[in-house]
Amino acid sequence: MQLTETIIIGIYLVLMVLMGIYFTRRAHSSENDYWTAGKSINTFVGAFALFAALASSSSLMGAVGSGVALGVPFLFAYGFGAVAILPFTLFLVAGQIRRSGVSTLPEFFKQRFGKSVQIIAVFIVVVGMTFYMVPQLTASGLIGSYVLGIDYTTAVIVLGLGFTIYAALGGMWAITYTDLVQGAIMLIGMLILSVLILTQHNGFASLIQDALAVTPTFGEITQPWMSYFGLFLAFLWFGIVSPSAVMRNFASRDARTARRSAMWACLLYLSVFVFGFIVASGGAALGIADSLTNMDMMFVSVIEHYMSPILAGIMFAGLIAAIMSSADAMLLAISAGVARDIYKEYINKEASEKTVTRLGFIIMIVASTIGILIAIEPPQLIAIMVGWVGGGLLSAFGFPLVLGIWWKRANTPGALAGMLGGAITFLVLVITKPFSLVSEPIIAAPVSLILVIVVSLLTQPPSVAVQERVESYHSDAKIIE
Repeated sequence: MQLTETIIIGIYLVLMVLMGIYFTRRAHSSENDYWTAGKSINTFVGAFALFAALASSSSLMGAVGSGVALGVPFLFAYGFGAVAILPFTLFLVAGQIRRSGVSTLPEFFKQRFGKSVQIIAVFIVVVGMTFYMVPQLTASGLIGSYVLGIDYTTAVIVLGLGFTIYAALGGMWAITYTDLVQGAIMLIGMLILSVLILTQHNGFASLIQDALAVTPTFGEITQPWMSYFGLFLAFLWFGIVSPSAVMRNFASRDARTARRSAMWACLLYLSVFVFGFIVASGGAALGIADSLTNMDMMFVSVIEHYMSPILAGIMFAGLIAAIMSSADAMLLAISAGVARDIYKEYINKEASEKTVTRLGFIIMIVASTIGILIAIEPPQLIAIMVGWVGGGLLSAFGFPLVLGIWWKRANTPGALAGMLGGAITFLVLVITKPFSLVSEPIIAAPVSLILVIVVSLLTQPPSVAVQERVESYHSDAKIIE
Protein backbone atom coordinates (compact mmCIF):
# COMPACT_ATOMS: atom_id res chain seq x y z
CA MET A 1 0.00 0.00 0.00
CA GLN A 2 1.15 3.54 -0.83
CA LEU A 3 0.19 5.11 2.53
CA THR A 4 0.41 8.82 1.67
CA GLU A 5 -1.38 8.39 -1.66
CA THR A 6 -4.05 6.22 0.00
CA ILE A 7 -4.80 8.86 2.64
CA ILE A 8 -5.17 11.60 0.01
CA ILE A 9 -7.43 9.45 -2.17
CA GLY A 10 -9.50 8.48 0.88
CA ILE A 11 -10.02 12.14 1.83
CA TYR A 12 -10.98 12.93 -1.76
CA LEU A 13 -13.56 10.14 -1.96
CA VAL A 14 -15.13 11.15 1.37
CA LEU A 15 -15.45 14.76 0.16
CA MET A 16 -17.19 13.66 -3.04
CA VAL A 17 -19.69 11.52 -1.13
CA LEU A 18 -20.37 14.38 1.30
CA MET A 19 -21.10 16.67 -1.67
CA GLY A 20 -23.57 14.08 -2.95
CA ILE A 21 -25.28 13.98 0.46
CA TYR A 22 -25.37 17.79 0.61
CA PHE A 23 -27.27 18.03 -2.69
CA THR A 24 -29.63 15.11 -1.96
CA ARG A 25 -32.64 17.15 -0.81
CA ARG A 26 -32.40 19.65 -3.66
CA ALA A 27 -31.85 16.93 -6.27
CA HIS A 28 -34.83 14.84 -5.15
CA SER A 29 -37.20 17.79 -4.97
CA SER A 30 -38.22 17.35 -8.61
CA GLU A 31 -37.36 15.44 -11.77
CA ASN A 32 -36.06 18.65 -13.31
CA ASP A 33 -33.63 19.11 -10.42
CA TYR A 34 -32.50 15.48 -10.42
CA TRP A 35 -31.66 15.18 -14.11
CA THR A 36 -30.92 18.77 -15.21
CA ALA A 37 -30.05 20.67 -11.98
CA GLY A 38 -33.09 22.86 -12.51
CA LYS A 39 -31.64 24.02 -15.85
CA SER A 40 -29.80 26.72 -13.91
CA ILE A 41 -26.06 26.01 -14.39
CA ASN A 42 -23.95 29.03 -15.36
CA THR A 43 -21.12 29.22 -17.88
CA PHE A 44 -18.21 28.81 -15.45
CA VAL A 45 -19.58 25.73 -13.68
CA GLY A 46 -21.00 24.36 -16.93
CA ALA A 47 -17.65 24.60 -18.72
CA PHE A 48 -15.84 22.61 -16.02
CA ALA A 49 -18.70 20.09 -15.81
CA LEU A 50 -18.71 19.48 -19.57
CA PHE A 51 -14.92 19.28 -19.67
CA ALA A 52 -14.85 16.82 -16.76
CA ALA A 53 -17.59 14.68 -18.32
CA LEU A 54 -15.53 14.33 -21.51
CA ALA A 55 -12.09 14.04 -19.90
CA SER A 56 -12.46 10.46 -18.75
CA SER A 57 -9.82 7.89 -17.82
CA SER A 58 -9.36 7.44 -21.56
CA SER A 59 -8.18 11.04 -21.93
CA LEU A 60 -5.52 10.48 -19.28
CA MET A 61 -4.53 6.85 -18.71
CA GLY A 62 -5.84 5.62 -22.06
CA ALA A 63 -4.22 8.34 -24.16
CA VAL A 64 -0.83 7.97 -22.46
CA GLY A 65 -0.86 4.16 -22.46
CA SER A 66 -1.94 3.84 -26.09
CA GLY A 67 0.45 6.65 -27.10
CA VAL A 68 3.45 4.75 -25.76
CA ALA A 69 2.17 1.33 -26.91
CA LEU A 70 0.96 2.29 -30.40
CA GLY A 71 3.02 5.43 -31.09
CA VAL A 72 2.41 9.14 -30.72
CA PRO A 73 0.50 9.36 -34.06
CA PHE A 74 -2.21 7.25 -32.39
CA LEU A 75 -2.29 9.69 -29.47
CA PHE A 76 -2.51 12.64 -31.90
CA ALA A 77 -5.43 11.08 -33.79
CA TYR A 78 -7.19 10.61 -30.49
CA GLY A 79 -6.27 14.06 -29.20
CA PHE A 80 -7.18 16.01 -32.34
CA GLY A 81 -10.58 14.32 -32.48
CA ALA A 82 -11.24 14.83 -28.77
CA VAL A 83 -10.26 18.51 -28.72
CA ALA A 84 -12.38 19.15 -31.83
CA ILE A 85 -15.41 17.70 -30.01
CA LEU A 86 -16.42 20.95 -28.44
CA PRO A 87 -16.13 23.41 -31.37
CA PHE A 88 -18.01 20.81 -33.41
CA THR A 89 -20.67 20.56 -30.70
CA LEU A 90 -20.78 24.34 -30.28
CA PHE A 91 -21.83 24.99 -33.86
CA LEU A 92 -23.86 21.87 -34.64
CA VAL A 93 -26.04 21.14 -31.63
CA ALA A 94 -25.26 22.93 -28.32
CA GLY A 95 -27.59 25.92 -28.62
CA GLN A 96 -30.16 24.22 -30.82
CA ILE A 97 -30.73 21.22 -28.59
CA ARG A 98 -30.94 23.44 -25.50
CA ARG A 99 -33.71 25.44 -27.21
CA SER A 100 -35.73 22.24 -27.66
CA GLY A 101 -36.58 22.35 -23.94
CA VAL A 102 -36.11 18.59 -23.37
CA SER A 103 -34.09 16.95 -20.59
CA THR A 104 -32.59 13.84 -22.22
CA LEU A 105 -31.39 12.75 -25.64
CA PRO A 106 -34.12 10.11 -26.08
CA GLU A 107 -36.68 12.77 -25.14
CA PHE A 108 -35.37 14.92 -27.99
CA PHE A 109 -35.77 12.01 -30.40
CA LYS A 110 -39.37 11.62 -29.22
CA GLN A 111 -40.07 15.33 -29.71
CA ARG A 112 -38.56 15.34 -33.20
CA PHE A 113 -39.38 11.85 -34.52
CA GLY A 114 -41.87 10.17 -32.20
CA LYS A 115 -42.11 7.39 -29.63
CA SER A 116 -40.68 4.56 -31.73
CA VAL A 117 -37.38 6.38 -32.21
CA GLN A 118 -37.31 7.31 -28.53
CA ILE A 119 -37.63 3.68 -27.41
CA ILE A 120 -34.79 2.52 -29.64
CA ALA A 121 -32.68 5.48 -28.49
CA VAL A 122 -33.20 4.52 -24.84
CA PHE A 123 -32.05 0.96 -25.53
CA ILE A 124 -28.89 2.21 -27.28
CA VAL A 125 -28.22 4.73 -24.48
CA VAL A 126 -28.48 2.08 -21.77
CA VAL A 127 -26.24 -0.41 -23.59
CA GLY A 128 -23.74 2.19 -24.77
CA MET A 129 -23.38 4.02 -21.46
CA THR A 130 -23.14 0.77 -19.49
CA PHE A 131 -20.30 -0.40 -21.71
CA TYR A 132 -18.70 3.06 -21.53
CA MET A 133 -18.48 2.60 -17.77
CA VAL A 134 -16.22 -0.43 -18.26
CA PRO A 135 -13.03 1.50 -19.17
CA GLN A 136 -13.69 3.91 -16.28
CA LEU A 137 -14.05 1.01 -13.86
CA THR A 138 -11.01 -0.70 -15.40
CA ALA A 139 -8.94 2.40 -14.70
CA SER A 140 -10.26 2.64 -11.14
CA GLY A 141 -9.29 -0.99 -10.57
CA LEU A 142 -5.77 -0.46 -11.90
CA ILE A 143 -5.22 2.62 -9.76
CA GLY A 144 -6.87 1.16 -6.69
CA SER A 145 -4.96 -2.11 -6.81
CA TYR A 146 -1.65 -0.27 -7.17
CA VAL A 147 -2.18 2.48 -4.61
CA LEU A 148 -4.36 0.75 -2.03
CA GLY A 149 -2.56 -2.57 -2.21
CA ILE A 150 -5.76 -4.56 -2.79
CA ASP A 151 -6.57 -6.91 -5.64
CA TYR A 152 -7.94 -5.51 -8.90
CA THR A 153 -11.46 -6.91 -8.50
CA THR A 154 -11.90 -5.46 -5.00
CA ALA A 155 -10.62 -2.08 -6.20
CA VAL A 156 -13.14 -2.04 -9.06
CA ILE A 157 -15.99 -2.79 -6.64
CA VAL A 158 -14.95 -0.30 -3.94
CA LEU A 159 -14.26 2.67 -6.22
CA GLY A 160 -17.17 1.82 -8.52
CA LEU A 161 -19.61 1.93 -5.63
CA GLY A 162 -17.97 5.14 -4.42
CA PHE A 163 -18.88 7.23 -7.44
CA THR A 164 -22.26 5.52 -7.74
CA ILE A 165 -23.30 6.61 -4.25
CA TYR A 166 -22.81 10.36 -4.69
CA ALA A 167 -24.22 10.36 -8.23
CA ALA A 168 -27.32 8.45 -7.17
CA LEU A 169 -27.87 10.61 -4.09
CA GLY A 170 -27.33 14.05 -5.56
CA GLY A 171 -28.31 13.67 -9.22
CA MET A 172 -27.22 16.37 -11.67
CA TRP A 173 -26.71 18.90 -8.86
CA ALA A 174 -24.08 16.75 -7.17
CA ILE A 175 -22.59 15.58 -10.45
CA THR A 176 -22.16 19.11 -11.79
CA TYR A 177 -20.54 20.57 -8.70
CA THR A 178 -18.33 17.56 -8.00
CA ASP A 179 -17.24 17.80 -11.64
CA LEU A 180 -16.21 21.41 -11.01
CA VAL A 181 -13.86 20.19 -8.27
CA GLN A 182 -12.73 17.15 -10.24
CA GLY A 183 -11.97 19.15 -13.37
CA ALA A 184 -9.81 21.56 -11.36
CA ILE A 185 -7.92 18.67 -9.73
CA MET A 186 -7.26 17.09 -13.14
CA LEU A 187 -5.89 20.29 -14.65
CA ILE A 188 -3.69 21.20 -11.68
CA GLY A 189 -2.32 17.67 -11.37
CA MET A 190 -1.53 17.38 -15.09
CA LEU A 191 0.16 20.80 -15.07
CA ILE A 192 2.38 19.93 -12.10
CA LEU A 193 3.33 16.55 -13.55
CA SER A 194 4.18 18.09 -16.94
CA VAL A 195 6.39 20.75 -15.34
CA LEU A 196 8.26 18.12 -13.34
CA ILE A 197 8.86 15.99 -16.45
CA LEU A 198 10.10 18.94 -18.51
CA THR A 199 12.36 20.07 -15.68
CA GLN A 200 13.95 16.66 -15.24
CA HIS A 201 14.58 16.35 -18.99
CA ASN A 202 15.86 19.93 -19.40
CA GLY A 203 13.07 21.11 -21.67
CA PHE A 204 10.69 19.91 -24.36
CA ALA A 205 13.23 19.26 -27.14
CA SER A 206 15.42 17.22 -24.86
CA LEU A 207 12.40 15.25 -23.61
CA ILE A 208 11.42 14.23 -27.14
CA GLN A 209 15.01 13.21 -27.93
CA ASP A 210 15.16 11.09 -24.77
CA ALA A 211 11.81 9.46 -25.57
CA LEU A 212 12.82 8.53 -29.13
CA ALA A 213 16.25 7.33 -28.01
CA VAL A 214 14.76 4.90 -25.48
CA THR A 215 11.56 4.00 -27.40
CA PRO A 216 12.19 4.46 -31.17
CA THR A 217 8.66 3.26 -32.03
CA PHE A 218 7.20 6.20 -30.08
CA GLY A 219 7.27 8.37 -33.20
CA GLU A 220 6.25 5.68 -35.69
CA ILE A 221 2.97 4.95 -37.45
CA THR A 222 2.09 1.49 -36.16
CA GLN A 223 -1.52 1.11 -37.32
CA PRO A 224 -3.32 1.20 -40.70
CA TRP A 225 -4.66 4.62 -41.71
CA MET A 226 -8.24 3.48 -41.11
CA SER A 227 -7.52 3.03 -37.40
CA TYR A 228 -6.36 6.62 -37.03
CA PHE A 229 -9.24 8.03 -39.06
CA GLY A 230 -11.83 5.87 -37.30
CA LEU A 231 -10.53 6.91 -33.88
CA PHE A 232 -10.55 10.58 -34.94
CA LEU A 233 -14.16 10.33 -36.16
CA ALA A 234 -15.34 8.50 -33.04
CA PHE A 235 -14.01 11.18 -30.72
CA LEU A 236 -14.86 14.13 -32.99
CA TRP A 237 -18.55 13.23 -32.72
CA PHE A 238 -18.51 12.13 -29.10
CA GLY A 239 -19.80 15.38 -27.62
CA ILE A 240 -22.73 15.30 -30.01
CA VAL A 241 -23.79 11.66 -29.70
CA SER A 242 -22.87 10.83 -26.09
CA PRO A 243 -25.95 11.23 -23.86
CA SER A 244 -23.70 11.91 -20.85
CA ALA A 245 -22.22 14.95 -22.61
CA VAL A 246 -25.43 16.12 -24.29
CA MET A 247 -27.24 16.26 -20.92
CA ARG A 248 -24.85 19.06 -19.88
CA ASN A 249 -26.54 21.26 -22.47
CA PHE A 250 -29.91 20.62 -20.85
CA ALA A 251 -28.57 21.74 -17.45
CA SER A 252 -27.46 25.16 -18.78
CA ARG A 253 -29.52 28.27 -18.06
CA ASP A 254 -30.17 28.87 -21.73
CA ALA A 255 -28.83 28.25 -25.25
CA ARG A 256 -26.25 31.04 -24.98
CA THR A 257 -24.87 29.60 -21.74
CA ALA A 258 -24.69 26.13 -23.30
CA ARG A 259 -22.63 27.43 -26.20
CA ARG A 260 -20.31 29.48 -24.01
CA SER A 261 -19.78 26.50 -21.71
CA ALA A 262 -18.77 24.39 -24.73
CA MET A 263 -16.32 27.08 -25.87
CA TRP A 264 -14.51 27.33 -22.53
CA ALA A 265 -14.59 23.57 -22.01
CA CYS A 266 -12.75 23.25 -25.33
CA LEU A 267 -9.82 25.28 -23.99
CA LEU A 268 -9.72 23.21 -20.81
CA TYR A 269 -9.76 19.96 -22.79
CA LEU A 270 -7.02 21.17 -25.13
CA SER A 271 -4.70 21.74 -22.17
CA VAL A 272 -5.24 18.14 -21.00
CA PHE A 273 -3.99 16.73 -24.30
CA VAL A 274 -1.00 19.08 -24.40
CA PHE A 275 -0.08 17.84 -20.93
CA GLY A 276 -0.91 14.28 -22.00
CA PHE A 277 1.63 14.41 -24.83
CA ILE A 278 4.30 15.54 -22.35
CA VAL A 279 3.35 12.73 -19.94
CA ALA A 280 3.40 10.13 -22.72
CA SER A 281 6.84 11.37 -23.79
CA GLY A 282 8.01 11.06 -20.19
CA GLY A 283 6.68 7.51 -20.13
CA ALA A 284 8.43 6.59 -23.39
CA ALA A 285 11.68 7.98 -21.96
CA LEU A 286 11.46 5.57 -19.02
CA GLY A 287 11.82 2.51 -21.28
CA ILE A 288 9.56 0.32 -19.13
CA ALA A 289 6.90 -0.61 -21.68
CA ASP A 290 8.08 -4.23 -21.95
CA SER A 291 7.88 -4.69 -18.19
CA LEU A 292 4.21 -3.65 -17.92
CA THR A 293 1.51 -6.30 -18.15
CA ASN A 294 -1.06 -3.59 -18.93
CA MET A 295 0.01 -0.52 -20.90
CA ASP A 296 -2.72 1.57 -19.27
CA MET A 297 -0.50 1.44 -16.16
CA MET A 298 2.07 3.63 -17.95
CA PHE A 299 0.52 6.79 -16.51
CA VAL A 300 0.75 5.36 -12.98
CA SER A 301 4.41 4.50 -13.53
CA VAL A 302 5.15 8.02 -14.77
CA ILE A 303 3.50 9.53 -11.69
CA GLU A 304 5.52 7.34 -9.34
CA HIS A 305 8.78 8.09 -11.14
CA TYR A 306 8.52 11.88 -11.39
CA MET A 307 6.44 12.90 -8.34
CA SER A 308 6.86 12.85 -4.57
CA PRO A 309 4.32 10.78 -2.57
CA ILE A 310 2.20 13.84 -1.69
CA LEU A 311 2.09 15.11 -5.27
CA ALA A 312 1.52 11.55 -6.50
CA GLY A 313 -1.47 11.30 -4.16
CA ILE A 314 -2.94 14.48 -5.64
CA MET A 315 -2.33 13.18 -9.17
CA PHE A 316 -3.91 9.82 -8.38
CA ALA A 317 -6.90 11.75 -7.04
CA GLY A 318 -6.90 13.56 -10.39
CA LEU A 319 -7.02 10.24 -12.25
CA ILE A 320 -9.88 9.05 -10.08
CA ALA A 321 -11.55 12.42 -10.68
CA ALA A 322 -11.37 11.76 -14.42
CA ILE A 323 -12.98 8.38 -13.88
CA MET A 324 -15.71 9.59 -11.55
CA SER A 325 -16.59 12.74 -13.50
CA SER A 326 -17.33 10.69 -16.60
CA ALA A 327 -18.87 7.64 -14.96
CA ASP A 328 -21.36 9.68 -12.93
CA ALA A 329 -22.61 11.37 -16.11
CA MET A 330 -23.06 7.96 -17.75
CA LEU A 331 -25.05 6.68 -14.78
CA LEU A 332 -27.29 9.73 -14.94
CA ALA A 333 -27.92 9.17 -18.67
CA ILE A 334 -28.83 5.52 -18.06
CA SER A 335 -31.17 6.29 -15.15
CA ALA A 336 -32.90 9.10 -17.03
CA GLY A 337 -33.40 6.85 -20.05
CA VAL A 338 -35.09 4.11 -18.05
CA ALA A 339 -36.93 6.08 -15.34
CA ARG A 340 -38.09 9.10 -17.38
CA ASP A 341 -38.17 7.95 -20.98
CA ILE A 342 -39.52 4.42 -20.45
CA TYR A 343 -41.15 4.04 -17.02
CA LYS A 344 -42.97 7.37 -16.76
CA GLU A 345 -43.58 7.68 -20.49
CA TYR A 346 -45.01 4.23 -21.18
CA ILE A 347 -45.48 2.21 -17.98
CA ASN A 348 -46.84 4.59 -15.33
CA LYS A 349 -47.68 8.05 -16.64
CA GLU A 350 -49.18 9.01 -13.28
CA ALA A 351 -45.99 8.26 -11.35
CA SER A 352 -45.01 11.02 -8.92
CA GLU A 353 -41.74 12.86 -9.31
CA LYS A 354 -40.45 11.26 -6.11
CA THR A 355 -41.21 7.79 -7.49
CA VAL A 356 -39.42 8.53 -10.75
CA THR A 357 -36.31 9.92 -9.06
CA ARG A 358 -36.19 6.96 -6.66
CA LEU A 359 -36.41 4.61 -9.62
CA GLY A 360 -33.54 6.55 -11.21
CA PHE A 361 -31.55 5.93 -8.02
CA ILE A 362 -32.17 2.18 -8.26
CA ILE A 363 -31.30 2.09 -11.97
CA MET A 364 -27.95 3.72 -11.23
CA ILE A 365 -27.11 1.00 -8.71
CA VAL A 366 -28.10 -1.76 -11.15
CA ALA A 367 -26.18 -0.23 -14.08
CA SER A 368 -23.10 0.27 -11.93
CA THR A 369 -23.24 -3.37 -10.81
CA ILE A 370 -23.41 -4.59 -14.41
CA GLY A 371 -20.48 -2.35 -15.38
CA ILE A 372 -18.44 -3.67 -12.45
CA LEU A 373 -19.07 -7.29 -13.48
CA ILE A 374 -17.89 -6.60 -17.05
CA ALA A 375 -14.85 -4.58 -15.87
CA ILE A 376 -13.55 -7.51 -13.83
CA GLU A 377 -12.41 -8.99 -17.17
CA PRO A 378 -11.97 -5.90 -19.43
CA PRO A 379 -11.89 -6.67 -23.17
CA GLN A 380 -9.24 -4.17 -24.40
CA LEU A 381 -7.04 -1.14 -23.77
CA ILE A 382 -8.99 1.74 -22.23
CA ALA A 383 -8.62 4.04 -25.25
CA ILE A 384 -9.83 1.33 -27.63
CA MET A 385 -12.89 0.52 -25.49
CA VAL A 386 -13.86 4.20 -25.44
CA GLY A 387 -13.23 4.35 -29.20
CA TRP A 388 -15.73 1.52 -29.66
CA VAL A 389 -18.37 3.34 -27.61
CA GLY A 390 -17.82 6.59 -29.49
CA GLY A 391 -17.94 4.80 -32.83
CA GLY A 392 -21.09 2.92 -31.90
CA LEU A 393 -22.93 6.03 -30.72
CA LEU A 394 -21.83 7.95 -33.81
CA SER A 395 -23.06 5.16 -36.06
CA ALA A 396 -26.46 5.06 -34.35
CA PHE A 397 -27.17 8.64 -33.25
CA GLY A 398 -24.91 10.98 -35.21
CA PHE A 399 -26.87 11.69 -38.37
CA PRO A 400 -30.41 11.15 -37.03
CA LEU A 401 -29.62 13.80 -34.41
CA VAL A 402 -27.85 16.35 -36.61
CA LEU A 403 -30.24 16.00 -39.53
CA GLY A 404 -33.13 16.12 -37.08
CA ILE A 405 -31.89 19.55 -35.98
CA TRP A 406 -30.86 20.95 -39.36
CA TRP A 407 -33.08 19.26 -41.99
CA LYS A 408 -36.85 19.70 -41.76
CA ARG A 409 -37.45 16.91 -44.27
CA ALA A 410 -35.93 14.22 -42.00
CA ASN A 411 -38.79 12.06 -40.76
CA THR A 412 -39.54 9.14 -38.46
CA PRO A 413 -38.94 6.28 -40.96
CA GLY A 414 -35.65 7.91 -41.98
CA ALA A 415 -34.51 8.29 -38.37
CA LEU A 416 -35.46 4.68 -37.57
CA ALA A 417 -33.63 3.37 -40.63
CA GLY A 418 -30.54 5.46 -39.92
CA MET A 419 -30.39 4.60 -36.24
CA LEU A 420 -30.92 0.86 -36.65
CA GLY A 421 -28.91 0.55 -39.87
CA GLY A 422 -25.91 2.39 -38.44
CA ALA A 423 -25.97 0.47 -35.15
CA ILE A 424 -26.33 -2.95 -36.80
CA THR A 425 -23.61 -2.21 -39.35
CA PHE A 426 -21.27 -1.14 -36.54
CA LEU A 427 -21.92 -4.30 -34.51
CA VAL A 428 -21.40 -6.55 -37.53
CA LEU A 429 -18.07 -4.88 -38.28
CA VAL A 430 -16.91 -5.14 -34.67
CA ILE A 431 -17.79 -8.83 -34.53
CA THR A 432 -16.41 -9.85 -37.94
CA LYS A 433 -13.35 -7.52 -37.81
CA PRO A 434 -12.89 -7.10 -41.57
CA PHE A 435 -11.09 -3.77 -41.12
CA SER A 436 -8.50 -2.15 -38.89
CA LEU A 437 -9.01 -1.59 -35.18
CA VAL A 438 -11.63 1.11 -34.27
CA SER A 439 -12.23 1.89 -37.96
CA GLU A 440 -15.86 0.70 -37.95
CA PRO A 441 -17.55 4.16 -37.94
CA ILE A 442 -15.87 5.00 -41.26
CA ILE A 443 -18.32 2.53 -42.83
CA ALA A 444 -21.23 2.46 -40.38
CA ALA A 445 -21.78 6.22 -40.02
CA PRO A 446 -22.13 6.86 -43.79
CA VAL A 447 -24.56 3.92 -43.95
CA SER A 448 -26.67 5.70 -41.31
CA LEU A 449 -26.45 9.02 -43.20
CA ILE A 450 -27.55 7.47 -46.50
CA LEU A 451 -30.44 5.64 -44.87
CA VAL A 452 -31.76 8.76 -43.11
CA ILE A 453 -31.70 10.78 -46.34
CA VAL A 454 -32.98 8.13 -48.76
CA VAL A 455 -35.75 6.75 -46.55
CA SER A 456 -36.90 10.26 -45.57
CA LEU A 457 -37.14 11.28 -49.23
CA LEU A 458 -39.03 8.10 -50.17
CA THR A 459 -41.65 8.53 -47.43
CA GLN A 460 -44.05 11.23 -46.33
CA PRO A 461 -42.54 14.47 -44.98
CA PRO A 462 -43.03 15.40 -41.32
CA SER A 463 -46.11 17.37 -40.31
CA VAL A 464 -46.13 21.15 -40.51
CA ALA A 465 -46.01 21.29 -36.69
CA VAL A 466 -42.82 19.22 -36.60
CA GLN A 467 -41.20 21.35 -39.29
CA GLU A 468 -42.07 24.50 -37.37
CA ARG A 469 -40.51 22.94 -34.28
CA VAL A 470 -37.27 22.43 -36.22
CA GLU A 471 -37.32 26.13 -37.09
CA SER A 472 -37.70 26.96 -33.39
CA TYR A 473 -34.38 25.22 -32.67
CA HIS A 474 -32.74 28.03 -34.65
CA SER A 475 -34.97 30.87 -33.54
CA ASP A 476 -32.17 33.11 -32.33
CA ALA A 477 -29.37 31.68 -34.46
CA LYS A 478 -28.52 35.09 -35.84
CA ILE A 479 -27.74 36.54 -32.43
CA ILE A 480 -24.00 36.95 -31.91
CA GLU A 481 -23.16 34.85 -28.90
